Parts: sequence; structure tokens; C-alpha cells
Amino acid sequence: MRTSIEEIRRAIEDPRRTVDVCSVLLDAWFEVTPRRLGEALSKFRAEKLENHECVEKFERTFKSLDPAARRRLLGSPWVSGFMDDPDGVSHEDPDGRPVSTIEALHLAARAECPISPNHEETGGLHHRKGVESPLGEWVVRQRDFGFEKVERAKVGGVIALDVDSGLARRNEPESGTFCNPFMSISPEEHLVIQEKLEAAMELVDKATPHLGLLIRIFTRRVFVRKSIQLGDQVSPLNLGSEYRPIHVGCIRILNVHRPEMTVDLCAEAILHESVHSYLSAYEEVHGKFMSGAIRVRPVSPWSGNFIPNHSLAHAVFVYYAIHQLLGRLAGFGGEIGEEAGRRMKRRLMHVAGGFFIERKISTLFVLESPASLQLMAVVDEIQEEIRAQYTPKVPREMLESVA
Repeated sequence: MRTSIEEIRRAIEDPRRTVDVCSVLLDAWFEVTPRRLGEALSKFRAEKLENHECVEKFERTFKSLDPAARRRLLGSPWVSGFMDDPDGVSHEDPDGRPVSTIEALHLAARAECPISPNHEETGGLHHRKGVESPLGEWVVRQRDFGFEKVERAKVGGVIALDVDSGLARRNEPESGTFCNPFMSISPEEHLVIQEKLEAAMELVDKATPHLGLLIRIFTRRVFVRKSIQLGDQVSPLNLGSEYRPIHVGCIRILNVHRPEMTVDLCAEAILHESVHSYLSAYEEVHGKFMSGAIRVRPVSPWSGNFIPNHSLAHAVFVYYAIHQLLGRLAGFGGEIGEEAGRRMKRRLMHVAGGFFIERKISTLFVLESPASLQLMAVVDEIQEEIRAQYTPKVPREMLESVA
């Protein structure tokens, strides 16, 4: 079943539509992904003779999985990581050895097998250092006495908190978060991070329960990167967050251990990146909103920066959701604390301000080919809806008396 762009908007706006829209979209995504993975594997197998054995091993393992295990694997960053770069490196193992994306994919599939995850073939893939579940909820680590299964902390009951996996340690020069060198997080800092993110999800659930549901559907793991020590002084402090489709269902947040990264900022970051994940799922099923080419860039009405057209389209939906969250939270008054309330009202005005530019947002795009008329109409409708919330309404009887 096709999900329209208007329905994508309604799931953010109308709590009565969130479950249906998200369920239909997720089911469609799980129909498309196996086909795309099969195409990527076929192409990879045809490139080199030595690739045949890698693909055949993975396919044998995949066929042995039950439907639930296949679904967990398909929804993992190992599948999207392989499809993004079949010949590339996924991450480094604890000894610094590069792990290819096909090797990481096979290891994730083995972890879902009904036998013990420290089975000889599985352990051999990783030099018997340990095995991680596809969605990151647990990891089996080698100890002096054998292997130990360690459950990762969860945020909001279902989102794995990952601060130390191979993926969490990745270095990506082009990334806004993973370009920072990896720094170990102490147990005390981990506890602070866990409590802060849990409180952030509670804020979202209290203000906008339907958006809390959307987050849980499209975000399955949160990577937290530390780039500065707790006592270090730096200005400005990087408190960024990020979603990259190469790791589906995974969001990234920087420096949650710092007091400057408050609970409300964490709530905004989680929602921000989860909406990107939601929109990316739509695009995987129905095609990109528009080209991601960056030869000509429009100006974002929120940051004032030149950004790709594709990013501007995402930003409209992202800030639409954030406006809902902050609008509800700002109305809670003393329940969230005076300082937090002032901070959220300032953020709310900044978010709303982006919709108050003199032009229609649809006219900001600089495109070489026409954009979807439906997308442009929805973008402008969102803008008008936000503006209307701040426009004084004149009673009908007053207008009649003037007439």
C-alpha cells in the first residue's frame, strides 16, 4: 500500500493517524528491503570470484533464520551498511582489524541463529572476541572464563544505548558527529547519559505521546559519542546530533554527558533525528523527495546556512514535529522547571520563526527539474498551519460590524 506525503504529515500532526501510517510504511519498507539486499548481493557476487563464498555463506545463514530473525536482521545497520558500500569497511574490531561490510553482515546473521551466538563459525568471524545482536540490544564478549552475554541499556524501553560498539567507534571525516575522535565513556558518565536520555523520552511521551511512538518505531539504536572531557572548557561546545541512512534506525548524539546537553535538548535531538529516520524510510519505499545534488543550494530559514534541496525538504517536516513538541512542553510551566521552560520557549520561537519568512518555503528550492507538486503543496500547508497559530483571529461579529 502506498503512503502519500500528506499521510506522512498527518502521522506527525494527528495522534489518531500515527499508528496506521507508521505501520503501513514499515511493512512496505520490509517488503522493499529484501529485494534491494538481494540485488546488492548479486552485484557483489559478480564482481570477484572470491566474493562468491562470502555471499553463499551469508545466504545459507539467512535461509536458516525464522521470519522474526530475518526481520530483525533486515532492520539493522549491517544490512544498510552493506548496501551502501558492499566493498567497504564496516568498522574495526577491538584489535583494530578492519571488518568488511559483508563480514559484518554475515556475523549479524549468525548472531540471530537459534544456536549459541558464540558458536565456532560465529566466533571465528570475529577472532572469538565477541558477537553483537543485529539491533545492538546485547553483545557476547569473551572473558577469561569463556563468553558472557551483556544486555545493553535501553532508552524508552526499546532503543539500545550504544557507546562502545564497533559502529559507535567509527571515524567518518564527512560526519558531523563521528568526525570527532572516539573517547571512552566511564561507567559514571554512562549512567548520566542513560538517565538523561530516559528523562528526554519521558518528556516526549508526556507532551506528544504519538511522537514518542514514532520515535520507537523508526529508531532502534542511539550512538552517543563523547568528544570532550567533562571538565574541559571550549567555546562553542559541540552538542550536535545526526542521522545517516547508511546505518538505518540508528541516531547519533554528541556529548550527552555534559551538563550543557540538557534533558530538553536531548528530547529535541532524539525527535529531530528520528523524524529523519522516518522520512528516510518513506524515501526508501517511494523514492527520494528530490535530488540530493549540491551544485546549487537553497538557504535554510532556520540556520541561515546553504543546505541541499533534499535537506531543506526534510527540515520542514523535522521542525514541524519539533514545533509540536516544544509548543506542548512550553505550556507545562512549572512542571518542567522555570529555566527549562524559558529555554524551550526561546527554541520554540526560533523554530516558528523559520516558518515566518516572507516567501512560501516551496519557492526556496533551487531545482533543475520540477519537484513533486504534492510535496510542495504539503510544505506550504505546514508553513501556513504554523503561521496561523500565531496570527490573531478576529471574531466574525467584529468583521461584520466593520463591514
